[in-house]
Amino acid sequence: MLQSIDTNLWTATQPLSIFGVQIGARMTVVKLGSGGLLVHAPISLTPELRAAIDALGPVQAAVAPNSMHHMFLGPFLAAYPQARGYAAPGAIAKHPELQLAPIPTNPDLLWAGDLDHFELDGAPGLGEVAFFHRASRTLILTDWVFYFKEAPNWLTGLYLRLSRALGKPAQTAFLRGMIKDRAAARAAIERLLQWDFDRVVMSHRDILPTGGKDAVRAAAAWL
Repeated sequence: MLQSIDTNLWTATQPLSIFGVQIGARMTVVKLGSGGLLVHAPISLTPELRAAIDALGPVQAAVAPNSMHHMFLGPFLAAYPQARGYAAPGAIAKHPELQLAPIPTNPDLLWAGDLDHFELDGAPGLGEVAFFHRASRTLILTDWVFYFKEAPNWLTGLYLRLSRALGKPAQTAFLRGMIKDRAAARAAIERLLQWDFDRVVMSHRDILPTGGKDAVRAAAAWL
């Protein structure tokens, strides 16, 4: 079910396990100035979730923000054929059957009044695009930072402890392995930190409600 986290900003989660590591998945919904909705990293659309989304307004855009978060984009766009599908290059390549538009380099007129965005350089296999919801001072990330306040099972806890990522926002061993150009990744983090955000919403596990700038800076200190 959708959870309101600020004015015109909602999230919904579902279980997700990879080889027994329980990371969960989160979708973020932004109500734009147009009255329509932008859906970031769609998850499985249950009847209850669809009813909750429909109560907010028409879906105008659905975004696959990196090469990993695309599994439910096709079914989501089938449910909302009036919506435009946007995706990072890696996700577009995986779905030639969908008429997806690249997430634009320049501000898109559909959401420019509400959101800023840019691609995080340094991890070309991931190709993640970060978003910033100005009104709520919320940074919306996908896989660049994880936050697990506690481990849901022992295997997840072991992985997080080995990644030094338990109990604090961090870049996991998986993400560090995806980064091929540390200088470019450092530059991307510095650009992120120019945004005036406080909250950080990530696609896995917990939301960081405040202190986001210091947390992102600390998570990327290894770079």
